[in-house]
This record gives sequence, structure tokens and C-alpha cells, in this order.
Amino acid sequence: MNGFSSLELPAHFLSGTGSISYFKLDKGLVNMRRLVAYCPELPIEIQLSIESRRIEYLAGRYCAVQALLHLGVAAPWVGRHADRSPSWPVETCGSLSHTDDRVIACTGWRADFRGMGIDIEKTVQPEILASLQHLVFTEQDKRLVETSNLPPCQIATLLFSAKEAFYKFIYPLTLTQMDFTDIFLLSVHENSFILQTNRDIEGFGKKGKKVRGIYHYEGEYVITLVAM
Repeated sequence: MNGFSSLELPAHFLSGTGSISYFKLDKGLVNMRRLVAYCPELPIEIQLSIESRRIEYLAGRYCAVQALLHLGVAAPWVGRHADRSPSWPVETCGSLSHTDDRVIACTGWRADFRGMGIDIEKTVQPEILASLQHLVFTEQDKRLVETSNLPPCQIATLLFSAKEAFYKFIYPLTLTQMDFTDIFLLSVHENSFILQTNRDIEGFGKKGKKVRGIYHYEGEYVITLVAM
């Protein structure tokens, strides 16, 4: 597909995680006629949006279909629920994410996974850091960032992305809307992280439940995944 260049992920990101598709997106090379075939019924607000936004939405669907094909799903289709979350084929679960020039999707069989949440973010700029701390960080998060060996903007982006991945994982399971302060980043290890809940989540667990995820830095990007 023109405009999509396949990108590789490290081995730890591919082991036991179902199927993942990851592409560099060049919007100037995208053929919209071919791309729209992966989602012929565009939501109204996407139809009315600027072309760049339409490309990003369709690119996410294209990427998700590639992941499903690799998983072994015949004639895969990714729709959309009324709450705007992706609707995955029966017996599968998945997640997708994009920036302006990256798109990634993961999927797996429900027999193997309760759910999946994936996220990709470009490292935040220093001028954004203060607002991110105000909106996203708990007191525990602030302490972790202050003591981390990673540069502040890099660890802050990982923290934000890890929470996004968790919310994408948990919402289809519980239909629970959560705040950024409902979970905090407990620890960061080589290639993995541990989140801990700050509240009871019905259908998932009590306050204090720990959740493991994995991450990968690729230049100015960080990718996070929660799958279990």
C-alpha cells in the first residue's frame, strides 16, 4: 500500500502478544480510494474532518486489518461502537494507535487474552511537561519521574503512554471511564513497567492491583502495550 512502510519491533514486543502491525505513514503518498476500502462507512465526524484526520483514521483501520490477517482471521473487518471504540471481529480483541506519521495495531484471540491496549506517543516537548504533570501525574508518579535515570520528558511520555495503553485495555472489559489519576506508574524496568491501580475497578480488581506492560523507545517515539 502506497504511503505505508512496515517497521520492525524488538523481539520482546512480539513474544506472546498475538499479532502486531506497525507502519511509518507518509500521508502525501496515500491513495485515499484504496484506503477507504478498509472502512467504506466513515463516521460523520470523520467525513467532515480535514483530509489529514481522515487519513489517520483510515490508516488505523488498515493497520488493524493487517494485524488480523497475520493472526489468521479471514476477511477481517474493524468497525466502531457507539462510544467510538473499535469493534473487533468475534473471538478477537485488539487495540490501535497513531501519531501523525506512525500507526500501530495489535490483536489476539480472546481464548488467549482478556484484552489488549496499545499506544504510541511522540516525546513531549519541555514546554508541555508542566501541564502533563498537572493533568496526568499522581504524587507517586511525580516521585518516580524525579528519581528516574531517564530524561524528564522521556519518562513523562512513557508514563502518559502506559496509562493510555491501560485505559485502552480496561475499557472494553469493564466499560468504566477512568481518570489519569486512577492508576500510577509504580516502576520501570528494562523493556517493561508496572502500573498500580488507585481505586477499585469493578470486574477487574481491588485498589492496589498491579498491571505489567512492555515498552519500546524508537527515536523520539515510545510504544507501550498492556495485554493479558
